[in-house]
Amino acid sequence: MSITDELRKWAEKNECKSYCKLLTDIADRIDAEHESACCEAYGNGVMSVPIALDESQWVKLPVDADGVPIRVGDVMENVVHPPTHREVTGVGAECFYAWEDGCGRYSQFGANCYRHHHAPTVEDVLREFAEGLGVPVADSYLAASAAKLRLAGDAE
Repeated sequence: MSITDELRKWAEKNECKSYCKLLTDIADRIDAEHESACCEAYGNGVMSVPIALDESQWVKLPVDADGVPIRVGDVMENVVHPPTHREVTGVGAECFYAWEDGCGRYSQFGANCYRHHHAPTVEDVLREFAEGLGVPVADSYLAASAAKLRLAGDAE
């Protein structure tokens, strides 16, 4: 199997006599360059392809306010102005890119102003309720109360 199989098939299928030889020559050069790069990478200790595994070319992922790396597809929530949520469509140096609700435009957002969004648990809701009342509540009590609420929800 060659990395230029698709190009060669297209050239044969379309019977482009004037371009067929040109495309085949280009495909031959691509295959030769690829083979050479694979051999060089293997000689340098890279055990698999793709050959672009040169660590000097890697980019460090941006991290959120909690220090968790941000990846494309993650849903982020704003820690400064909650409850704004954004789905990551691209990442950059200390930032991520997403569509801006309401404006209909693609924007850049500072990674340190966001954290990964997680659907609230029963414990989260109880903790927020207790904090709103100014009442300190032990985690063990929150867990026991959350378990009772879950059981009550199952009976309905």
